[in-house]
Amino acid sequence: MAVVPPFSRSRATFLVAPAILLAAWLAPLAHAQLLADVMMSTAIAAQFDPGLRLPSGTLRAVGSGTEGIIARVPDRDHWTDWEVYDARGLAAKLQGAYVHQIETAFAVAGYFESGRTQAEVGPETRTHIVFEGDNGERLLYVITTSQEVVWLTARSH
Repeated sequence: MAVVPPFSRSRATFLVAPAILLAAWLAPLAHAQLLADVMMSTAIAAQFDPGLRLPSGTLRAVGSGTEGIIARVPDRDHWTDWEVYDARGLAAKLQGAYVHQIETAFAVAGYFESGRTQAEVGPETRTHIVFEGDNGERLLYVITTSQEVVWLTARSH
């Protein structure tokens, strides 16, 4: 009876290490589609209203790259105090549920939907939702692609 040596630990490391390095190298490239030149930080509440809890997996984007995203909003001149957020990982894969959680968070914080439009622009779906609350109107603008969710919020002038 022949004894088969166990799979060596060094060989497993040899096979896994290149895969991890490749994934780490490709991840930023795949995500650079919508947000470039930004710094991301974990976000658990919106800046404009700490009572508005954000879904798990939300990152806040800051930096010059956010201006390019804001430029995609057709009526951007009507809004101010922009905040840009991004979903990665599982949150981005479950886009419908993720966006629903954001909308629910707005409602729980006292902002109620007053209007919605949606458009397909190339590979992106852009959803424009206006909410009304005690402090006036808030915009929720959601951009989804097959691999990511970026959303913006702003208040009316």
